[in-house]
Amino acid sequence: GPSHRRHASKKMPREGSSSVRAVVRLRPLLPFEVDAGHESCCQVADDRSILVRVGPSGHQWRKYVFDACLPDDRSQKQVFQDSGVVYLLDEALAGYAATVLAYGQTGSGKTYTMMGRSVSAERNNADEVKKSDGMIMRAARRLFRHIGEMSNARVTVTASFAEIFNAPGAVNECICDLLNPDAGNLQVRFSQKHGFFISDLAVMECTSIADVRSVLEAGMANRRVSAHALNRESSRTHALFALHIDCEKFAEDDGSSSPTRTYGKVTFVDLAGSERLKESLSEGNARKETQAINKSLFTLGQVISQLSQGRPERHVPYRNSKLTQLLQDSFGGSALCLMVTCISPPSAFAEETVNSLNYAQKAMNIQNTPILQLDEQQRVLLDLRSENAQLRRELQGYKHRFGALEGGYAEDAGPTRGGPTASVDVGDLR
Repeated sequence: GPSHRRHASKKMPREGSSSVRAVVRLRPLLPFEVDAGHESCCQVADDRSILVRVGPSGHQWRKYVFDACLPDDRSQKQVFQDSGVVYLLDEALAGYAATVLAYGQTGSGKTYTMMGRSVSAERNNADEVKKSDGMIMRAARRLFRHIGEMSNARVTVTASFAEIFNAPGAVNECICDLLNPDAGNLQVRFSQKHGFFISDLAVMECTSIADVRSVLEAGMANRRVSAHALNRESSRTHALFALHIDCEKFAEDDGSSSPTRTYGKVTFVDLAGSERLKESLSEGNARKETQAINKSLFTLGQVISQLSQGRPERHVPYRNSKLTQLLQDSFGGSALCLMVTCISPPSAFAEETVNSLNYAQKAMNIQNTPILQLDEQQRVLLDLRSENAQLRRELQGYKHRFGALEGGYAEDAGPTRGGPTASVDVGDLR
């Protein structure tokens, strides 16, 4: 209803479309970059396009167009409102699965965009959203606000927080439950009903913004962080923070019909930095870690490239990494997906920036088919209802075209378009 649009957020271009959406966020030059004499090679031209200076002499500008481009002066609040995440959130509350991914090189602002800055120091009121809060906390506020306005529904919100990382000496990625790190390395399993999921992952019920904040902060404190040349607090891991929204809607009538249950979900993915090995001067263990963490990014790149070509007969290598298994629904599947590409402006990173923007452009070509997440019984019921509605529409169409058949033709049943007068034997219709 109209209440959806109350906190006026921009309507996204292609809002009705179910293709993967891509937005770009440019961060400002940092003080130390300015001191070192770095110059910016990026310029947001308008709401939807960004220019990047490329080529050896830096005289060429290349233009990229996305669903939205957010310049470096945008606040966390504006990014939340203008990125299209609000639309995904409303759909998740309505029973769809949605994914928001932050992609880009280390130090480009992915974690800040998604998780915000950890503010445990200013614990004055955990229920308020702070200036530096990222998408997760802002999404929580909007969600609980909406739930508070729903009179005829019972909604349960639970949160989970996992991390995909590389253990020393391990060939494949490992998965850690950030809310229960002692649980060890968790497995990705597959079920007909849920697709790929992490088994034995803890879920915490959240009834307020403060609950979501404490889950987020507890998990962030457990994230494996190893500093390297590009970023003091570099995240060499992928983090997946999910809000599950189970909603039981009661019919507005005399209560004769049973309530509808939907299972919405929104997953916020903070990917590891996408830079190439040589940039990070990582040695030894960190190098192996970069390789395997890059294995999942590399596989994600392959998945995006293959799907963007739209050739259905090609095998898509989802199973080659745990990350892409868990994102199978988000790319080419039944979820809605928003890719937030974070960009560092220094000219030194121009090549990396162009790589990131190329990926985002490919992602925009990927078509998803969002499916309402319902109980099995209700899925059948819904299918029957829509089939019934369609048959009724067809019948109405016949009645309209052929008038009341028993009483001869209605006056307006003149010649049908592009043909002689319609003559139908009533027997044919029975």
